[in-house]
Amino acid sequence: MIAFLAGTIAHKSSDRLYLEVRGVGYELLASTRTLSMIGSTGEDLLLYTHLHVRENEVSLFGFIDEEEKRVFLALIDVSGIGPKVALAVLSSLQPQMLAGAVATEDVALLSSVPGIGKKTAQRLIIELKGKIERVFPTFVGAAGSDGAGGGNSAAATAAGSEHSAFADAQAALFSMGFSAAEIAEAFAGAAADADSETLLKYALAKMGGKA
Repeated sequence: MIAFLAGTIAHKSSDRLYLEVRGVGYELLASTRTLSMIGSTGEDLLLYTHLHVRENEVSLFGFIDEEEKRVFLALIDVSGIGPKVALAVLSSLQPQMLAGAVATEDVALLSSVPGIGKKTAQRLIIELKGKIERVFPTFVGAAGSDGAGGGNSAAATAAGSEHSAFADAQAALFSMGFSAAEIAEAFAGAAADADSETLLKYALAKMGGKA
């Protein structure tokens, strides 16, 4: 198992990057979120990784942080979701947006991700909802807890507000004609507790104010 790689960015494109580690070049598939948050060619980088082995294919995936890797592993554990669809989810939805969609059972938002239909979205909710504390610990931690047994309720409450803000800003950007990949990149680095207006201004400023 390769837990992480530290090296120099040799090249990056819209869906992958090459990382040079002591003279060896590794090709890593990555989400739009990760690719938008890493540096440029020649810069040093550490990525958390997952080696995915199938009968006729071996692929290495890279993640900007441990949370994204944890969410990816949870996604590919869901029936019907492979690594490419899992990357599409991570490219379309920030981790806190995904947590909110699962907690509030937002089938419509999940179905907006390329490769995710209504039935798959429903299955994703069913299989992930009981794992929110393990898959999204930072999300649950931010929600707080009023004692034993109160964590899930608090998480659901926070999910409603955080998800609503991101969903509203995302919907506004969709209406302007931006793609899911562009929106995910624009939200990278945004404060998790920001309101929808702040998020929209942040995203538009990051995209140069184009509409």
